[in-house]
Amino acid sequence: MRQFTLFTFLYLAAGVCLSAIALGHPDITPNFKTTLLVNAGVLYLASVLSTFPFRRQAVLRNQARLRDKPAWQRNFLMIAPMLVIALTLITAIPDLVNHNWATSAIARASVGLLLILVSAEQLFIRSQIRQES
Repeated sequence: MRQFTLFTFLYLAAGVCLSAIALGHPDITPNFKTTLLVNAGVLYLASVLSTFPFRRQAVLRNQARLRDKPAWQRNFLMIAPMLVIALTLITAIPDLVNHNWATSAIARASVGLLLILVSAEQLFIRSQIRQES
């Protein structure tokens, strides 16, 4: 059964915003327009895939596999999504601010948007699993 989650709507909203930026500004170079539209398409695909239960089941399988790993490896894999989010934000925000939110900077930062959303979704699913058990 398909299940719409908060992240389904976040993926859709981010895709719509990137599409609006790409199609709403006539002065964007074709390379940046292509980048924005491809990233929007990937976000739309992620929104469709997030409605299927296999994402949650994959996180459950990974959690079960973590129990067999050494403690240092288990700890690293638990904080890896937080590191991905932090590093992506640390690199994207200064670039956006330094270039005064130019369309080219937005196109470069849009690549990290999918990484941030996927990592946040994984953290959210893990917290739900912990609350259920």
